[in-house]
Amino acid sequence: MSDRKLNMKRVRDAMIWLTLIAGISALLFFSIMRKSNAEVKTLVVEIEKINDGEQLISEKEIKQILQLAAGKTITKANIKSLNLRKLEAKLNKDKRIQRADLYFDSKNRLHAHIIQKKPIIRVIEEEGGEYYLDENGKQVPVTRGSAVRVPLVTGIRDTFSLVNTKSDRPSKLKQVFDIMKYVAKDPFLTALIEQAHVEHDSIGDIVLIPKLGREKLIFGDASDIQAKFDNLKIFYRDGMPKLGWSRYKSLNLKYSHQVRGMLANPEHAAKIKPILRDTLTAQLIKKDNK
Repeated sequence: MSDRKLNMKRVRDAMIWLTLIAGISALLFFSIMRKSNAEVKTLVVEIEKINDGEQLISEKEIKQILQLAAGKTITKANIKSLNLRKLEAKLNKDKRIQRADLYFDSKNRLHAHIIQKKPIIRVIEEEGGEYYLDENGKQVPVTRGSAVRVPLVTGIRDTFSLVNTKSDRPSKLKQVFDIMKYVAKDPFLTALIEQAHVEHDSIGDIVLIPKLGREKLIFGDASDIQAKFDNLKIFYRDGMPKLGWSRYKSLNLKYSHQVRGMLANPEHAAKIKPILRDTLTAQLIKKDNK
């Protein structure tokens, strides 16, 4: 094949490819223009539930936030008139939302996918205010009409600050948060603990209240969290069935290798066999030395 024919073939192939690319680009352009000029067909809100279907924020509230941010009714707006990044930013400013994602599907439906924050405690302040703390120690507001079942925390006098829950500075709020964060990760403890309270005496012990039983759990401070709960589990497993579930009004977890119980009826103290107490103490020491 001569050089001239070869060059003509290359030119012809290049023209064909340029024509195809131009045609595809034109189709894409008109398709995008047609879609951007189309109205939003509907708004679909998808909220990931917390625990057993609980919600901090409702579908109605999500739609209200989007409408106020857009300055118009979403379902009557043109697609091109909506700034999705701006709308997402508005949703993400809500303290109940961990993350919000907006996107359009092929049917011109606007989807709002919402991941809620996950509270682990509900703090009741001395002055009457209340709020949640999520797993990252961030404050989440309590709003009317929505509630999440988490342990209550009372007796807190510290004013909330993210520093209280993230720094190493001493704070009763941080200590309670650290303890209850551990509780939230343990299925047994989650099912057991209903409330945490900070005593207002000179010691300021943290006391845990179980859902079942009348005994209070005197936890002290946030030191040796795992060891204290391990001791408690051994006591519940090996001690309570033999000593009786209604015998104690409090269990003290502050001491190493043992759980000290305060009897509901002190006159029955002599009936507790010393050998049983020694056996339980030995089990706790053996566990701690593994």
